[in-house]
Amino acid sequence: MRKKLFSDENLTRIIKILVIALLALAILFMAVQFSDLWNWVLDAIKAVIVPVSLAYLISLLVFPLIKLLEKKGIGPRGLSLAIVFVLVAGIIFAAFYFLIPLIVNEIRDFFETDLVVITDYITTDMRVDFILGPDIYDKIMEYVTETDLVNNLLNNLLPSLLTSLTSIAGPIITVLSVLPFLLIYYLLDYEMIGERLRGIVPQKHEKNAAELGSRLNQTVGNYLRGQVGLMIAIGSVATVVYALIGLKYYYVFGIIVGLTNIIPYFGAIIAAIPPIVYAFIANAMGATGPQWFTVLGVNLILQFVEGNIFQPIIMGKAMEIHPLIILISILFFGSLFGTLGVVFASPIAASIRVFTQFFKELRLQKEAGDSIKGAKDSG
Repeated sequence: MRKKLFSDENLTRIIKILVIALLALAILFMAVQFSDLWNWVLDAIKAVIVPVSLAYLISLLVFPLIKLLEKKGIGPRGLSLAIVFVLVAGIIFAAFYFLIPLIVNEIRDFFETDLVVITDYITTDMRVDFILGPDIYDKIMEYVTETDLVNNLLNNLLPSLLTSLTSIAGPIITVLSVLPFLLIYYLLDYEMIGERLRGIVPQKHEKNAAELGSRLNQTVGNYLRGQVGLMIAIGSVATVVYALIGLKYYYVFGIIVGLTNIIPYFGAIIAAIPPIVYAFIANAMGATGPQWFTVLGVNLILQFVEGNIFQPIIMGKAMEIHPLIILISILFFGSLFGTLGVVFASPIAASIRVFTQFFKELRLQKEAGDSIKGAKDSG
């Protein structure tokens, strides 16, 4: 018998769809009407997520050291945690104690000597060396003078910069003050917190949740530890190479290379711009030092060494994260969390990869089980 178009079953399904659509529209309408409230809620969520996420990521770096000490018989957990904290604090203090004076001296030297010379060169001698010719240079400088472009830019830039610094200073101070306590409590009860989180999951999915959590911790932890090693290695090599080719301010430029290495793809470009620009201007002024194309070649070689030597050795197994996922993560989480979102986009991308692979395996296992069951039933 032919099924009626407006049967009770079809009408019930249509009513359910209409109710869901109306609820979605109502929620959307409420979200638009109370946008300030949702922004406030989102800011509150950010204020919680940022320090908690940082504590989680740092714990992945240092927890293996705590477990290693405990295997050596150094306990209880509070003692091993204190030893690791003192060790890490000592390393950070030593790095600052030896590096900061060198960096400060280079920055002071730049502002006291080179900045004045560079400014004089741009306003006077650059006219002769200008690539488009003196006439074009005169027209550009005339436009800058008539429009008072520099002063207007500074007047607009400085207030906005101060406002931005003021707005982010408070959250940064809050995060830095709360982070050590979060980290201590989390590391002290690391296993217990993991069990409590797994307890939220229904019992039938608890085993899968434990496996997924273990994979996430291992993958992200390996990535972070490898990335820290890469930053130190490539930054140190860059500093030495810059010094060997005679580039001034090699400590500052080397540290820039190391720090920006945490940003995939864009970090290498950001790190290469300052030394190349400085070498170009310094040579144009007649100063001694490497040519800009030499500095460019050095940066290309550094990136080749980092990608083909340091990364396979330090990182171990390749993360195999598709570049598109990393770029999308940088754009999305950068817009959501600012600089921190850009920095931690790669660990988030690694987590996305773990999630997709894990649920793909579950689906394949389920399909294999269904096919075996179907074969048994048909037999």
